[in-house]
Amino acid sequence: MTDAPIRAHYRSIAPKRVHYHEVDMQNIVFNANYLMYADIGITEYFRALNLASGKPESIGFNLFGPDHDMMVRHAEVDFRGSAVADDIIDLAVRLKRIGSSSLTSECAIFRGDELLTVVTISYVHFAIATRRPVPVPQWFKDMAAAFEPVPPEGV
Repeated sequence: MTDAPIRAHYRSIAPKRVHYHEVDMQNIVFNANYLMYADIGITEYFRALNLASGKPESIGFNLFGPDHDMMVRHAEVDFRGSAVADDIIDLAVRLKRIGSSSLTSECAIFRGDELLTVVTISYVHFAIATRRPVPVPQWFKDMAAAFEPVPPEGV
């Protein structure tokens, strides 16, 4: 990765304390947990858009309605540093790209100003009945473009 993410490129930043059960015998976060952190971060991102919540006024956790869902197509983790037990880390999430039927998120994990890890995940939007890709709704593309400090590619 050549361009290191900077905090100013993220509007959705969620703090998280590293718990003891998330670290390995070296007292650093076990590598697979960074994918879990990215999942927490993207949920907080959608919550910031008022799209993911158990609250009655939201549309619940199924972002695009009861007949559609998202699935992970590809995940990539770039390790640059390690968090340790009891650290407070920030899960900074943005949408890098919105395609015709996919989203690519970037979760930069910081400890203070230090970039620790970057997790990039591509999701495919699909119809539950057919399990086939379907277009990302235009209203969502517009919402994400208005929310992001740096507009995602494809909008």
